[in-house]
Amino acid sequence: MSKYPTPGALLESESDLVSLPDIVVLLQEAIADPHSTAESIASIISRDPALTARLLRLANSPIYGFGGRIDTVSRAVTLVGVEPIYHLALSTCALHSFRNIPVQLIDMDEFWVQSVYSGVVARLLAVKANVLHPDRLFVAGLLHGIGSLLIYCKCPDQAREILLASQGKRELVPLLENDLLGFSYADVGAEIARRWNMPPWLVVSIANHIDPEAASSFQLETSLLHLADRLTSVLVFGEAVEDILAEIPPSVLELTRLNEGQILQVMTAVYYEFTEVADVLLSV
Repeated sequence: MSKYPTPGALLESESDLVSLPDIVVLLQEAIADPHSTAESIASIISRDPALTARLLRLANSPIYGFGGRIDTVSRAVTLVGVEPIYHLALSTCALHSFRNIPVQLIDMDEFWVQSVYSGVVARLLAVKANVLHPDRLFVAGLLHGIGSLLIYCKCPDQAREILLASQGKRELVPLLENDLLGFSYADVGAEIARRWNMPPWLVVSIANHIDPEAASSFQLETSLLHLADRLTSVLVFGEAVEDILAEIPPSVLELTRLNEGQILQVMTAVYYEFTEVADVLLSV
């Protein structure tokens, strides 16, 4: 059993890392203020030149389809929307904070490549499923695995044992984590999301994406995230889409209302958007 009895205890041991960046705190306060404007929110973002550059490039990426017409943060806030811009700011800050974790057990670059791929797949699936604001599923896909990084960092011996025992089978990892630690990377990720005041649907989706049928709310978002996570095996292991879909619970596919043909279309289209977005987020 781990020396950290709960995900909360694990986070407390690394409180500096999982604290919200100052700029995200300011953004949260601005969004909660009914007197805030696009300009005032943009002025907060503009205090961080690196964040500004990433958000402008993302706003002009295929995620939103504005085709390079957004040249200021205030215009991005106006066209994309306050909440989506905030979610992008939150996710990019999280990505760049967690990229500095001293992890020896995995290739961090590969971890984030897979995370971006999962985010793009989740967004494209959400588009096909006619989900409102499908870009928010990109954030879910990008961040759903961050809990594993804290496990690798703070519980390296158990994490090494888990990775060896899983023999490369991703679906076994959370089962082994529960056996050895008492919780899974999804539990840790959900606790991070909760402490960062991420929206409830995102907390629930991260917590339950391994077993979407266990979600008591936000079942559609959770099912889409589960599907995107499983389809990431196309990139990681070269698995066939058809083989992956054969293992997805029928109730999950029914909930998304996506058929195999639509999912194959997504997986055909994913590479272009993935390369564009990965270049924005992982180039620094």
